Amino acid sequence: MAIEVAPSGKRLRLRSTLPFPDGSWKQRRITTPITYPAGLEQARKLAEELGRDIELHRMGLDPFPFDRWFDEPKTSVGARGGAAAGDAISGAEAIRRTEQWWTVQRRRGVSASVSWATDYASPLKPLLSLQQIDLKVLKALVESKAVGSRNRRRASIATVAVARAIELGPDAVQTLKELGKGYTPQKDAAPRELPSDSVIVEVIDALPADWQWVAGVCATYGTRPHEALMKAHVQANGLVAVEGGKTGARQGLPLPKIWIERWSLQHTRLPMINLDRDHRTVGAQLGVALRRFGAPFQAYDLRHAWAVRAIHNPQISPSLAAKSLGHSLMVHTSLYQRWFDSASMASLVAQM
Repeated sequence: MAIEVAPSGKRLRLRSTLPFPDGSWKQRRITTPITYPAGLEQARKLAEELGRDIELHRMGLDPFPFDRWFDEPKTSVGARGGAAAGDAISGAEAIRRTEQWWTVQRRRGVSASVSWATDYASPLKPLLSLQQIDLKVLKALVESKAVGSRNRRRASIATVAVARAIELGPDAVQTLKELGKGYTPQKDAAPRELPSDSVIVEVIDALPADWQWVAGVCATYGTRPHEALMKAHVQANGLVAVEGGKTGARQGLPLPKIWIERWSLQHTRLPMINLDRDHRTVGAQLGVALRRFGAPFQAYDLRHAWAVRAIHNPQISPSLAAKSLGHSLMVHTSLYQRWFDSASMASLVAQM
């Protein structure tokens, strides 16, 4: 079994002696959609799968899956240009190839499996029973969701990944992107009622020391719950350092600064929970703890409250607040537009 780079230099292919339907064994190359060099590890895993299929067949335990390795699109993607050129790709195979493509696009963390399951495998599930996937099928999947809905947006993103993985071409990708437009996640993401600072202090004061530190970091710096549990460290200068958060490494401002001393935030204290899990599962544990101790607000309300506090602080510009939270300025302003408007109106009234 060997892994080699295709003549184009862009894709990896497998080379091995393989069984044929007539009972003979011949050496054959199998071109994959996996790119070089980023997909080398993925190609190794694919080679292991091929080796397993060969060995099971050699031992007489399983028939060799000819349709998977010989007739499916990945053996001809380089020669015929993928599904757009007439290859019949089943839904299950399209999803399998999409997961391979998605995996090698960028570095994946511990949450990759959850992201794949939630954002791709789930919306693509209706494709599993289909014998052939093409642009018409992918369009129908997206169009089955309500216009402007989150589900439609998610289906669009997932089908775009499919179109790229099976090489339907740039026109198909653009078509599927257009179908997903209209959803604005920031429009209603922020809660209508947020806890006051006095309520936040009352609740966090009553928490055990370990959860007090986590909730205190979220309240004081507006960090995401999983960042406080997995990525955050309060520095001697009062800033929080978030290493490799959802939107990359950053520093965050304390607001208000007096909460650092109140909850001894420069001395990290973490609860005894399993942190070796995906960020969504770990982050959800703060919400569980707050409910257990009777908090009248959700974990993410602490982050939203920090953002609104920053809006009403004239020393903190929207740009600085966005950087502190790990937002782009566009996302930040659209997410908290109602409070920006309120602050602007209050300022105008004060000047009248």
